[in-house]
Amino acid sequence: MILLLSIFLPIFLFIAPNNVYAIQGSLDLSSAQTSVGKRFAKVFCDAKNEGLDSEFASEYALNNTYLKFVAFPDDDQYLHDLWEFTSNNILDNCGDKINISDLKELETFFKEEGIIASNRELYLPTFENN
Repeated sequence: MILLLSIFLPIFLFIAPNNVYAIQGSLDLSSAQTSVGKRFAKVFCDAKNEGLDSEFASEYALNNTYLKFVAFPDDDQYLHDLWEFTSNNILDNCGDKINISDLKELETFFKEEGIIASNRELYLPTFENN
């Protein structure tokens, strides 16, 4: 399993960002729910089902979904609605493995990453042509 991850993860990290940036201009909520929310919930729950704690599972989900690469609209309601969709998926798929405290921490994590995605240009390094 580790061998497979070491092979496919670098490929995913180099190819996926290009594909996501190509569609970021028209990422409506239903597309985000499918491409980000549903996938984040699945990867998070898979990690929880493997016995990982919530903090590591959330980092694992972040690194294995599009949440890290998509540019969201700068809209609090958009992030709230995306989180509601994602949290409902998490509760449906692995709600027995998390408690309310874990879910609140995951919400904070998810929304912070969403804010970063909404303001991607503030977090990317700039290079000057010299």
